[in-house]
Order: sequence, then structure tokens, then C-alpha cells
Amino acid sequence: MPITPEEIDDNPASYGSKGQSWNPAFVQYMKSIVLHPNFNGMPDAVKPDGKIQWEAPSNRSGGAYQNTHHKRKDWWRQKAFDVEIEPHGKWISRVAKKIHPTGLKPCKRCGLELRIAYAYPSTQLIWRARAAFGDGMTPDPLEEIGVYVDRLVDQLGVEALDRLPDLVRTTDIQPPDMGRDLDAWQIWIEGVYIPAEPTLLSPGAMSNAPDRLDGFHSFNRCCRHKADSGRHLENLRSYTTDRRVFEYWSEGDWIAADRLMGLVRARFAEHACADGGNGATADHIGPLSLGFMHRPEFRLLSKAANSAKNNRMTLWDVDFLVHREACGVRVASWYVESVWNALKTSVRTDETALRLSKVMRDNQRIAMMALAKIFEAGHATFLAALLNLQFADSKVEFINPTITDFITTFDSIARVPRNTRYAAEQKARRVRIGFEALRAYGARSNRHLSEVDDPDFNQALERTLAALRNAPNGVLEMDQRLLRTLQGSSEGVREEELRELSSAIPALVHVPALANAMSHLQAAMDIVARSLAALWNDDRYVRAEFAFDD
Repeated sequence: MPITPEEIDDNPASYGSKGQSWNPAFVQYMKSIVLHPNFNGMPDAVKPDGKIQWEAPSNRSGGAYQNTHHKRKDWWRQKAFDVEIEPHGKWISRVAKKIHPTGLKPCKRCGLELRIAYAYPSTQLIWRARAAFGDGMTPDPLEEIGVYVDRLVDQLGVEALDRLPDLVRTTDIQPPDMGRDLDAWQIWIEGVYIPAEPTLLSPGAMSNAPDRLDGFHSFNRCCRHKADSGRHLENLRSYTTDRRVFEYWSEGDWIAADRLMGLVRARFAEHACADGGNGATADHIGPLSLGFMHRPEFRLLSKAANSAKNNRMTLWDVDFLVHREACGVRVASWYVESVWNALKTSVRTDETALRLSKVMRDNQRIAMMALAKIFEAGHATFLAALLNLQFADSKVEFINPTITDFITTFDSIARVPRNTRYAAEQKARRVRIGFEALRAYGARSNRHLSEVDDPDFNQALERTLAALRNAPNGVLEMDQRLLRTLQGSSEGVREEELRELSSAIPALVHVPALANAMSHLQAAMDIVARSLAALWNDDRYVRAEFAFDD
């Protein structure tokens, strides 16, 4: 008789060993597979106690399930005939892919859902991408090839497609001539390239039938290295944009700024630099680490000069930013505007510019600790609404981009609405990294918050939390969903759900309760600004030996 849902023990605590339970998403996945008609008749699928017999190793020397591996291999052989696959070569992996109900599988360790198809870049493809597009444009090991191609075009323009044939070509696969037609490339990648399982791509989960009931390794690509050798692919990630954009919760049109950074790499890398060095890079004139906005305007500095500058401003930087504000351009993120406005006119020399940098760095730390407290209180929707996710809904192109006096300039920006998987992924990524940063800040001591010993600040922060506690039920429910999705470490993020939630956030930005909370939070940072400005001549900021670097 078919197995019924009531017969199955789906409690994650029932599975695992050595004190480690299997991820709840994986346990639910196991249940869905066992109940799916494609797996009817799987030998020893459920034990008498209701636990799913997911693993059936070939080396069992005794016990009631000693022969389960061999019985399942016979089941897979019969299934091959049923789906008209000849049982030779890699037949069993082909069968496993063909009968899989969704093509998606969560990881047993972290719950991250990945495709079982060969959709992710191999090490060789990452090397090729680095050679073709530079260090900043390498694909994420967990990024689907189609999404990566979208990102290349989004940030480097359709000209990037000129190099795509050489990037994806293998001995057995010669890409057709599709020129700069992105849609044609995506159709070919999804319909021809991925199914061909090229050596330049890797699957999200390796085949492992009949050892595992569904025919795939329990650990996905995300955790295979960690489980096997103490390393994790998360440590190998290389993003096109600077993670600091997300970690410092910078305001600004981050899609346009990322696109312009890509153009600097692609078109102006050999341009002369303001410092006279070689190898032009895009310098944020107002450092992100101090709270300045991520804007589509950069100064060309050599890599060495950009690195040495770090989070220090010079008199030239401050004067330039003040000039841009006089032209109607916002340069400072919401949480740093008050202290910037209070002290920018006090900068007369490089020394006072450095002093302002130190003050603003303390301001930034206090702001992040305040946001971390809001995160700890569970108000994730409000925080996500601060991340300017709406910019991902447009694709931008710069009209006549050029360099004038070592500064990026352009005639105008053309924007085209987009509603693609890439846009959803960009929103989810910004949310994921932003909350990772807040979690890290929350784990530190509160020494920076204690620097503002002002009851008015604490009261303003409490009013912020009170406003959020009184938010509509829809917001509170969104809080819970976001927190469940982000629960635990970054490995535990379920990407599809996070994409869905992140895409819904922009519509909530103008909810009155969130706007009210924002007004109280801004008041708290105004108080911080007054306190820090009063310390302008304090030894903490004046003395030369002040330790500034993180």
C-alpha cells in the first residue's frame, strides 16, 4: 500500500547524529520525495517507527537493512527501463535527474536549495571569467550561470557578450553565433548548455544513487567542502560589487553605481589616475565605511592609492563632496547626514579632514549597533525597507560615459524596468549580506553605543522600537517570515523564499508605522551627531596616534 503522510516522522530532531540534527527544510524534502509517485515502491523507505530510511550504504554488515542498498539498486534498474534509459554508463544518475519532481534540492546541513542540474561554475570557469573580466567580475560558486551572464550584461553592458563564446566553449560544445542578443544566449544556456553538462559547470548536488533515496548526495555544493574538509564555498565567494555597500547599509542607487564601477573596469582600467599611478580603480570619494552614499560617481585612483586611502578623507574629498551638494546632489546616507552637516564646514586642512573621518567612523559604528539592536528585537521588515531594494527593478545604461579630470561623467542615465530572476536575486543578496553584518555587530560589545551617554538617545531608540511593535499585522507577519528565512548563519538562508520576501519589501516602505519609526531613529542619530560634534577638539580625534583602521 502507498505510504501516507501520517506514517512519516517529519520531526528534524529525530534525524542526525553526534548532536547535529538535519536541517528542517531537508527533512520536509525527504518526506515529499518518499510520498511522490515517482518513488513508489522504494525498498525500505520508511521504518516501523516512522523514520525515513534515507541512507542505504553498501557496506552494512548486518541488521534488518543490510540488503537495502542492493534492493534499491534493483529498484533503480527497473526505473531505468520504465523511463526508457539503457542501464549502462552513467545511467543511474540520468534516471535520478529524469524522475526528480522539481529539479531542486535543499542541503541536509544548511537547507540551501540548489538545482540538481549542471548550472553552477566550476573552478575552471571561474578562472576563465577572472582572466576575461577581472577579479571583480568572477562568478559566485553558488551563482547559476544564467544569472551570472545577466550580471555581466547588467554591469558591463551587452559588449560583455562578445567574450561569452570563449568563456563557455569546451572541446565538445561550440556556442552558436548569437552576437549581443542576451535573450538568445539565455535560451541556449538553459535549453542546450546546462543539459549538456559541460565540464565548465557543476551540479548543485552530485548524483549518489542508490546510497541516497533520491539519488543525490545529502550535502549540496554549498556545504560539501565544509562537511568533507572543514572549508565552505561561502569563503570563496567573489562578488562583482563591494560587499561593503551592503555591510555599511549605504543609501544610493546601488544598481547604477555598480554599473558604473563595471564600466570603469571594462573601459577605463588603463586610463591615467589622479595620483599618477597605474591600473585605474573606481574610488568612492566619500568612503562607504564612513556612511557616504553609493553613488554613480567615482574618481580614478591607482589600486595602490585606493587601498592606502582606506576610510580616510582628504581636504580635496571634503571640498568635492560639499561642491556636489551645492549642485543638489545628496552624498551622505541618512544615518550620517547630521554629523556630516554639523562638521563639514570645520574642515580646512587635510588634518581636519582626517579628524572628520574619525568622527564619522564612530558615528557609523553607533548607527550599525542601533540597527543591530532593532534586528535583535525582531523588526526585520523595517530594516529591509532601509536597503533601497527598489533600485534592482531597473536596468541602467549610461549615455556617453567618459572621464573628466579623473572623475567619471556621463550625459544621462537611461533606465529600463525589469522584473527578472536577476532582480530578485540582487534584492535577496542585499538583504542577506546586510543582515549578516548586523548579526556580526550585535555579537560585539556595546562599547560604541556607550560612547553616547545621553538618555535622549536611548529614549529615541526606545520610541523607534515602540513604533515598530505597533506596526500592522501584515508587517509583523513579514517580520516573522524574514526572521525564519534568515535564522541561523548565512548558510541557512533559503534563497527562493528570500527572493520572494525581498521582492515584497519595497511596497512596504511607506507604511505609516515604519515611517514613524524612521523619524524616531533619525532623531536618535541627530542626538549622536550633537554629542560627537561636541568632541571635535577631543584628543580622541585630534591626536596623531589615534588608531583609525579597522
